[in-house]
Amino acid sequence: MRTALLLLVLTSPACSLVAKSPALQSPLHERLAKADTTTIEDAAKSCFTREGWAPDDVGGYVEGATVVSAKNSAKDRVSVYIQSPEMSPRVTGGPPYDDPFWSCLGQQLNGAKPPPAQAKSDDKP
Repeated sequence: MRTALLLLVLTSPACSLVAKSPALQSPLHERLAKADTTTIEDAAKSCFTREGWAPDDVGGYVEGATVVSAKNSAKDRVSVYIQSPEMSPRVTGGPPYDDPFWSCLGQQLNGAKPPPAQAKSDDKP
């Protein structure tokens, strides 16, 4: 019983952080769901640039997520992790939740087209 209580207390702060993520709030949440990974990656790079960060030329891939990293003039680094479409939140990491990056990301994704449906083939191997 004490172990379960301790586990609950220790994980509660992490849950509350995720619950407040801008990536879970409307309208950004819906825009992220509609956009494909490349569109989100391009939007994140654009927003980093707009905020004075220099996005890395080469992206990365970590534990199933596409990574977009950037640094500023003070050599501080920030990274966003673009999860697969079925994950929520779709974007994790990044600057603090009150940073203008998040509203910029929502604006960049406004009007993003949904990813194409996967083609189905009647041919079976």
